Amino acid sequence: MAKSPSPGQRPGERQAGQSQTGPLSPPALEAKFLVSATEPAHFPEPNGLEVIMMGRSNCGKSTLINRWLGRKSLAKTSATPGRTRLLNFFSVVWAPGFAPMTVVDLPGYGYAAAPKAMVRSWEAMVGDYLTAPRPNRLGLILLDIRRAPAREEKDLSRWLASLDIPHQIVATKADKISRSRQSVALALLAKELGGLGPPLAFSATSGQGREELIALVNARQTPPEPTPDTDSEATESQPDADQPK
Repeated sequence: MAKSPSPGQRPGERQAGQSQTGPLSPPALEAKFLVSATEPAHFPEPNGLEVIMMGRSNCGKSTLINRWLGRKSLAKTSATPGRTRLLNFFSVVWAPGFAPMTVVDLPGYGYAAAPKAMVRSWEAMVGDYLTAPRPNRLGLILLDIRRAPAREEKDLSRWLASLDIPHQIVATKADKISRSRQSVALALLAKELGGLGPPLAFSATSGQGREELIALVNARQTPPEPTPDTDSEATESQPDADQPK
């Protein structure tokens, strides 16, 4: 029998010390595409937490989004790097009682085949979004675990820190290397990039890291409102039969 969450524990949030072999979190209750944007006038109004997906054009952002949220094709994947040329906004409700959050998929960087004018356009779009006054954001910097961090990741990490946007490093495609090599790669990422906490290894193929990512994001969400116990309230409101009238 699955163990019930402890008081105050939110759905999808793993308790400290809880085994990774415990019950797996279900898919997000709701996940839908909102809008593609190229300029601030097209950005949707801020609505709760915004999770920003950032990384190279071949780091696996779309597959991570789909695996994390439990959807097959919410974020479109492509065999050709650099196809995401817009800011894509998705609305997500994780579980009953949770406020909506927004997932923002930014265009990938570092695609050598893209024309320079297009690269400048992407950079302008990303800059307009990151410097906009949107108060509750969490950045996820994704990179292939087999790659050492490059200048782009270091610059991005420093830029987010200068904007007071907390960010987490997520090393994708973790199934491509052994656990021992993962440990070495994660230690290097922690040293070079920092972030909110230790870098997270994630595999869209095996599901490794999904529970940790869910817990990380849900911990920054506004806790769901407790559901009132209508039966107990009704009982308390009734007069005691032994009381004098």
